[in-house]
Amino acid sequence: MTRLGAFIHALGLAALSIAILFDAGAVRAAEAHQPDTTPIALAYDPGTEALLKADANTLYRSNDGGQSWQKIAIPSPEEGRIAAVATSFAARGVTYVAGPGLGVLRTDDGGKTWVERTEGLPSHDVIAVAAHTTQPDTVYAVVKEHGIYRSQDAGKSWRMMDRGPRDGLVQLIHSDMAGSMQTGWLFAATPSGIRRIMDCFCLWQDAGGLASEARSLTYDPRQPEHIYAATEKGLFRSTDGGENWTEMTSPVSKAVALVFGHSGTLYVINADGRLFRSADQGVTWAPVNV
Repeated sequence: MTRLGAFIHALGLAALSIAILFDAGAVRAAEAHQPDTTPIALAYDPGTEALLKADANTLYRSNDGGQSWQKIAIPSPEEGRIAAVATSFAARGVTYVAGPGLGVLRTDDGGKTWVERTEGLPSHDVIAVAAHTTQPDTVYAVVKEHGIYRSQDAGKSWRMMDRGPRDGLVQLIHSDMAGSMQTGWLFAATPSGIRRIMDCFCLWQDAGGLASEARSLTYDPRQPEHIYAATEKGLFRSTDGGENWTEMTSPVSKAVALVFGHSGTLYVINADGRLFRSADQGVTWAPVNV
């Protein structure tokens, strides 16, 4: 090969290497911008009897029990992501959406319009939100590295109430289960299990020694002492407010969220978006969209 030929050959190899590197970089960039469609929350709106689900980027509504879904537009900044969705039997038709960089958003009309309810919170890094079961204007927001805040005017103003469980939390719900010195209980899914506290914020308790990473929890509105938890070890049910737990048959290997819906139907979803429902408190399950 002549010197000129060798030079041209080397130049071609360099160009090819640059093209490969460029293509690899483009692939990585494209992957980095792919939306995360892993479900992170399920909720039920008793006002419209709609099932809601969310991933980090999008909120969806189903009016047919999870058979089909429609996107609900929310005013989300580029750096914001959804971490929690909450509805309340007391404030029918009201939905709260919250997340880091997103703060707290509220809709009164099924998602047609939204208002931001973050004024008075120390930051927009909200990791959980819970609506009061019987008080329509009471809502709780958990702010990262700050604690639990309560609003009694639908999120227009907030008051710091508690630092939260010492091991952090993933989800927070409010229940009107009997036995509280005030109006109910707060249950938290944490990396170490389920924690509970009266909504007077008296003392966090370990709910039944369920020593497993909890991803989600819900309760039966008809029987508030019946609590259900999705953990890394499977699904568990308590019939005494979290004192004792029994493992349930799970239709999925890794459940990420669960919620009670219309007529006592229990729903569970996994990371792949496979949704199942149970009409007998989790004894048997039927696929919804599989």
